[in-house]
Amino acid sequence: MRVAVAGLGWWGKQIISCLEKSPRFDTRYGVDPLPSASALDFLSSLNIRHAPDLASVLADPDIDGVILATPHQLHEEQCLAVLAAGKELFCEKPLAMTAAGARRIVDACERAGKVLGIGHERRYEECFELVQELVGEGALGTLLLYEANISHDLFKNIDRSNWRLDPKHAPAGMMTATGIHQTDLCVALFGEPCEVRAETASLTFAPPASDFVTAALKFKSGARATITLLSCVPYYGRVTVFGDKGWVEVMTEGNVDQGKPTVVTQCTGTQAPRQVTVYHPTDTVTANFESWAAAVAGEKRYRFSSAELVDNIRIFEAIVRSSAEDGRTVSL
Repeated sequence: MRVAVAGLGWWGKQIISCLEKSPRFDTRYGVDPLPSASALDFLSSLNIRHAPDLASVLADPDIDGVILATPHQLHEEQCLAVLAAGKELFCEKPLAMTAAGARRIVDACERAGKVLGIGHERRYEECFELVQELVGEGALGTLLLYEANISHDLFKNIDRSNWRLDPKHAPAGMMTATGIHQTDLCVALFGEPCEVRAETASLTFAPPASDFVTAALKFKSGARATITLLSCVPYYGRVTVFGDKGWVEVMTEGNVDQGKPTVVTQCTGTQAPRQVTVYHPTDTVTANFESWAAAVAGEKRYRFSSAELVDNIRIFEAIVRSSAEDGRTVSL
C-alpha cells in the first residue's frame, strides 16, 4: 500500500519507522505544514518526500492510503477528507473528540467501503491477547471489574505550549495519551458502556493542563471499570481483570517504545497456585498496521468493529464531560 503519513512529530516518525519494516507499505510522503529540521532530515534519510499540506497528497492518484498522526482536534475533518478522496484511512487515537464525530467517520467509512484503521496497538500485545482468550474461554467466570493505573512522566518536561497539554486537543489529563487505550480494552472485553463518572486535577502541572484523571465506568453487562492516570510520576502500568472464578493481572514495566517486559499473573482460586508468565516486547504497532493492511486486502477481518470504535469515543466524551462537571454521573 502506497501511503502518506500526516504529522511528523515524535509518534509520526515512530509510525514511519514501523512502516519501513513492513513489505506491505511504501511510504511516499510525510505531511506537515511546519516540520522541524530533524523531521525533514528524517524523511530525507529514508528517501520520503515532504508535503506541506494534506490536500496535495489526497490529490495524488499514486497514494492509496493516509495515516493520520496529527493533533486530535483535527482528526474528524481530516478523516472525512481522506475518505472523500477515496483513500484508505488509518487514524491515530482518539478517532474523534465526540461520539457524533466518531459516528460520522464510521458512517463515511462504511459508505466508502473502507476498513477504518485505528491506533490501538495494545490489543496486539500478547498479554492482552491472553486476557481476551481467558475471557472468551470463560476461565475467569462472570466478568466483574477492570482495574487499571497507567501512569508516566513523559509529559512532565515538555514545553507547556505543546498541544499534548492543551485541553482543546487533550482534555481530561492523559485520556488521549494512555486512557483511551484502556477504555478500548474495556469495550473489547465488556461490551457496551452505560455510565461514566470522572474527576481530573492539576496536582503538579500548572492549569489548565491536568496531570490526574480517574474514571469509574459501568457496562450494560453489569461489569465495572476503574481507571487512574497520572502524568507526573515514573512509569507505572497495571491492569487487573476480575471475574468470579479468577483474575489476571498485567504489569508492564515501560511504555510501548521502551522495550521492557510484561509480567502476567493468573489466579484461578484462593488455594490454587498462581501462574506467572513473563512476556518480552513485540512490535505491536507494526502488527496493527499489517493487520489493517490485510483487512484492506480482504485477507481477514480487522479486530475493531465500528460499534466498538464509537463506544470508546462515547466513553471518552463522557469522561471529559463528567470531569468538567465535578464528577457528575453521565448516562450513555
